[in-house]
This record gives sequence, structure tokens and C-alpha cells, in this order.
Amino acid sequence: MKKELPKVFHNTITKPIHNNKQIFYGNEERNTKEVSVDDLFEINKVYRTDVKITTHEKTIEKKVIGRTQNNLITFDNEIIAIANIISIELL
Repeated sequence: MKKELPKVFHNTITKPIHNNKQIFYGNEERNTKEVSVDDLFEINKVYRTDVKITTHEKTIEKKVIGRTQNNLITFDNEIIAIANIISIELL
């Protein structure tokens, strides 16, 4: 015994819709910009921020995912001491 489902009302749209005037593209190119550690987390509240970190020993490009009081934590679980950082640039 087959029963048909009840019909659902849907209204036809007769006027143009303009509700997407502002669009955000996540892959937008950024110019490199030097920031401090505090500014990094105020500007970008986004998970996995690409940065170029210059320390006393080396220069590395990593994805920063978090911070403790004294360290930055990268996407591949590397811990970088904030005291050793000379500069940070957004990529």
C-alpha cells in the first residue's frame, strides 16, 4: 500500500534578490606585512594562519594555530619560543 506524501507549499519568487552584495573570498592574495605576536591574534582570528617567522637561528614558513603564554604552536605541533622571534610576517 503506497501512500503519497503531502504536497509542500513553496511560493514563487517574482522579484530579483540582492542579498549577497558583500562577498568574502578566503584565498585572497595578501601582501606580506610584518606584525607582532599580539597583533597576529587580534588581526587574524582564523585557524591556520600562514606566517613567515624569523628567529635568531633560522627563517621558517609555518601555519600558526595557537599560542600559549610563552610559545607559538604550529600546525605540525612545533613549538616556537616567542622570546626567540625577531619578526613575523603574514603571507
